[in-house]
This record gives sequence, structure tokens and C-alpha cells, in this order.
Amino acid sequence: MNNKNENDLQGIKKFEALLQKRWAAYTVATCSAVILYVFLTNLSGILAGINWIYQTISPIVTGIVIAYLMNPLVNLLEDKIFKKVKNEKNKHTISVILSVLCVLMVVTLLIVELIPSLGSSFEGLLVNMDSYKTTIENYINQLAEIASRMNLDISSLTSSWDKFLNNFISNLSSNLMMILSASYSVGMGAFNLVIGFILAIYFLLDKKNMLEGLKKLRRSVLTETTYKQRTVFWLRCHNILKQYITYNLLDGLIIGSINAVLMLFFGMPYVVLISVIVAITNLLPTFGPMIGALIGGVILVLSNPMQALVFLIIAAAIQTFDSYILKPKLFGGSLGVPAVWILITIIVGGKMFGVIGILLAIPFAAIFTFVYEETILPWFQQRKENKK
Repeated sequence: MNNKNENDLQGIKKFEALLQKRWAAYTVATCSAVILYVFLTNLSGILAGINWIYQTISPIVTGIVIAYLMNPLVNLLEDKIFKKVKNEKNKHTISVILSVLCVLMVVTLLIVELIPSLGSSFEGLLVNMDSYKTTIENYINQLAEIASRMNLDISSLTSSWDKFLNNFISNLSSNLMMILSASYSVGMGAFNLVIGFILAIYFLLDKKNMLEGLKKLRRSVLTETTYKQRTVFWLRCHNILKQYITYNLLDGLIIGSINAVLMLFFGMPYVVLISVIVAITNLLPTFGPMIGALIGGVILVLSNPMQALVFLIIAAAIQTFDSYILKPKLFGGSLGVPAVWILITIIVGGKMFGVIGILLAIPFAAIFTFVYEETILPWFQQRKENKK
């Protein structure tokens, strides 16, 4: 290993000496300019090629993601439930099989219970659209009568609201129909999901051999010091992602369940639909809960404005509980990231990767924070000391 390190250092020194020659610098600059020109002039074709490659390997990527998300459950079964099983291979196989069965049971339960409820909620929303419009118009007329008794002219306000209501309902109907028609595209993507799930099972079953092979490859390419440093880095990233994904999903499930119980208590309609929206939008950092509350309030205001007001009060109370009690208990402050980094990663992640980038904004910000504090900043400090 010492001979390998010495050879690597000698190779680096030779390369640095080569770059110091003028012709080498001109050659590198010319080649870089040619590559950049070719890239920019063929940008559309390159992007099309990247998209084709992604579409080709998307089932594999999906399988890796599913395996990564299921791995904590497999580890939990291995370490807690089957820890007394002596044969490691049998213990791992049984844990993977039970994890797959658990996931299939949850998916089946969602399909059987949740999908019909969501469908009926959408259907009821479309069927009762005219009656909702009439109800709101009656409220507006009553408000106008009260204003006229008080010698107040709100005709411009009522006309603007009526125009907004007509446009909103027409757009809502068309958007809901677009959502329903988009189910065909979702069905087309289900094939990749099924293939990815099957691949995930194979990845989980052969996890130890794959990790061992990757470990040998990294050791053969990297020096021992670099290998240890990179291993610590990736383990830290893995722990941040694992903790964030697990606790964020648990937090969304708890908030959605509390929302459903309170809506049932107050006799509100569209409990399943709105609670699912609240649970999903709660996964989005910073602005997600507000978006979920506004969507739920808009849906309820069509049937009963007073219930919409009560729902907004409930949503504010739930988010106060979530922000000051539930999230601190779940995350324990270990993912504390400056607010400015979260906002930057939300904007950049949303622009580059869409919803996935927004969902992973906080763990990416946490990873960037510890990389900056433990790698980038010490590197600059070391360079400053060397110059002295």
C-alpha cells in the first residue's frame, strides 16, 4: 500500500510539472474551447441523448430508489425481530421477503380503501359544482343586502368576486378533468414502477455481495486515506437522508391522520381527499403546509364557507403543533440548517429537479452545510496558512 501511495504521489508531481509548461496549458485551453463549442452547438441533441439514456435506465434507477427506501425496514427486521437466527443468509432472505409483503399489503390497502374514496370525492366535487356556485352566490347577495342597509356600496367588490368565481369554477372543472385524464399517463408509468420493484427485490437480496464488490472497486481505485475519508462522507450523507426521509414520512402520516380525525369530528366533507392533500403537501418544506391548507380551504368554501373557516383554524393549530412539538421530537434538531440555505436549495432544487428537488431540499442543505464546514472551509484555511 505504501508503494502505491508513493507511485500516486510521483504521478501527481509529474502531471503538475507537465501542466507548468506553456504548450501544455495552451493545449488544454484549446481542447476545452473545442469541447465547449461542440457541446453548445449540439446542445439539443445532447439533451435528447441524455433523456433517452435516462428513459432506458429509469427502471434500474427506480429499483435502486425503492431498495434504498425499503432497506431500513429490512435492517429493522434483521436486527430486532430475527436477531436470534444464526444463519445470516436465511435471516436476510426472510427479512427481505417480509419487507416486500409489508409493502405489498400497504399498497393493496391504499388501492382498496384510499383510491375509491378519492375518486368519489372528485366525483362529488364535479357533480355538486353548480350547487356550490349557487350557495356562494347566495352568501354574496346576503352580504350585499347587509351592506346596502348600512349605506355601503360594494357593487364593484361583488361583481369582481362573481367574475372570479365563474372563472375559478370553470377552470377547476377543466383542471379536474385533466387530472382524471392524466391517469392514463400514470398507468403507462406503472410498468417502470413494477419492473423497478422487482429489481429492488433482487438488489436487496444481493445487497451484501453488491456492497462488497463496490467496496473492493473503491479500494482498488482510491488510496487508503482517500477511501476512509470518502467512506465517512457517504455514511454521513446516508444517515442524513435516511433520518430525514423516515421522519418526514412519519410526520406527514401523523399530520394527515390528525387532520382526518378533526374533520370527521366537525362533520366536514371530503375528509379523505383533503387529508391526503394535507399529508402530501406537509412533506414539502417551508411552504408545503400553507399550500395544503389553502387547497383544502378552497375545496370546502365551495360547499360551506363557514366550514372552510373552521378548517383553516384547524390547519393553523395542527401546523403550530407540528412545528413546535412534533418535528422537534422527531428530528431532534440534528438536521438544523440555516433558513437561508433551505430557501436557496428549495429554489434551485425546484428549478432543476421539480418536486423531488423541493422534497429533498432540507437534507441537501444539511449535506452542503457539513461539507462546507468540514471540507471546504478547512481547505481554504489550510491554503491561507500555507501562504503565510
